[in-house]
Amino acid sequence: MHPLMPLTPNPRYRLYSSFRSYSWLVRDAMLGRFFQGMEDVEELERRLQSRFGVRHAVCMPMARMGIYLALKHSIRPGQKVIMPPYTIADVVNMVISAGGIPVFADIQRETCNIDPAQVGALLTGDTGAVMVTHLHGLAAPVSDIKRMCERRGVLVLEDAAQAFGALEGKGQPIGAVGDVGVVSVGTYKNVNCWYGGAILTDREDIAKKARAELSSWPFMSIRFLRKRMFKTLATDLATWPPIFRLFTYWIFRYGHLRGVRMINRFVETELDLSRRDSIPAHYQARLTPAQARLALSQLDEVDRLSDIRIANAALYHQGLSGIVGLMLPPLRTDRSHIYTSFPVQTEDRKGLLRWMMRCRRDVGAQHLKNCADLPGFSPFYRDCPNARQTAEQVVLLPTYPSYGQRQVLATIAAVGEFFGRRTV
Repeated sequence: MHPLMPLTPNPRYRLYSSFRSYSWLVRDAMLGRFFQGMEDVEELERRLQSRFGVRHAVCMPMARMGIYLALKHSIRPGQKVIMPPYTIADVVNMVISAGGIPVFADIQRETCNIDPAQVGALLTGDTGAVMVTHLHGLAAPVSDIKRMCERRGVLVLEDAAQAFGALEGKGQPIGAVGDVGVVSVGTYKNVNCWYGGAILTDREDIAKKARAELSSWPFMSIRFLRKRMFKTLATDLATWPPIFRLFTYWIFRYGHLRGVRMINRFVETELDLSRRDSIPAHYQARLTPAQARLALSQLDEVDRLSDIRIANAALYHQGLSGIVGLMLPPLRTDRSHIYTSFPVQTEDRKGLLRWMMRCRRDVGAQHLKNCADLPGFSPFYRDCPNARQTAEQVVLLPTYPSYGQRQVLATIAAVGEFFGRRTV
């Protein structure tokens, strides 16, 4: 074993929640004020408007519902929506449910984000919108795409669910560069109130229509959020380093090395690959004031935590650059990339993952699929070879703030040993 290698690893991810997150919601529930304080939802919207420099912010039950409402109220039924195929399958469902026809544009391998050249080639008179997704906290070239779209009067929608806090090249917040942006404050995001998101836009018509539709929906139920809270608490406990090192890691290590499906499914995040043409009833709910208060308490920490992840990414980049057979994301330290994880790619993903487990390193595959190849979306099939390769090759290296420099260096050492330090 490499001398840098700790005996046991920190987990591949940690949620951005804390003891305070649970105590606040339990307190609000016990005091009967879970749904009281609409001024807190309004304050969250004002804070988002200020942070992103937009005229309107509308809180959503989930980021994907922001995508749905933004498209529903900006495109005509049957118009085409150009989008990357390397995304959550349910995001494609949002486009279909909003009346759009998905048109898959291939991605750039290094960033896993949509390729502007592909977008330019696919723009037609039938195009109603282009969706630009910023995966893994890496900013896509949305300004280039917006310039193309402005000439044709095509709306640009940014899916910034994984990029809260990232900046565009000129310092403009990602999510506020296009005509409409969508951010997430869901369970696995760097601002976490378990469910939620927001539409960001200068378009008064879209904001007004989305808000009017939301007004007829009930709040998320306490029962629904309590179930989510207990699931989140179980994840937090299982990945708390003392418990993880003693118990959780060894269970998942056994499951991975022995191929135990019942264990391995717990770390697969993209399990539902089915097509839906309408919105599930439980998606149609409003963010509660209790959730808004929880999100508000975290906004001031976003940039500080981004800087820690960027420093971890710089270590990975320095330690892994030049290895033959390993593709790295580009390194940027200006917050245009905030590295919610550090995605590397290799043809032998299965071999690398098994090696890392044997070396007592906990990393995981990215389970997003190339939606252009999924049977449910076969009517919209386009050959997207970059997305196909990326979906088969991405491994996510941990960057979360409490992961620790020693753990980063140990992960670098294990990856280097797998490739035998074969450098260009």
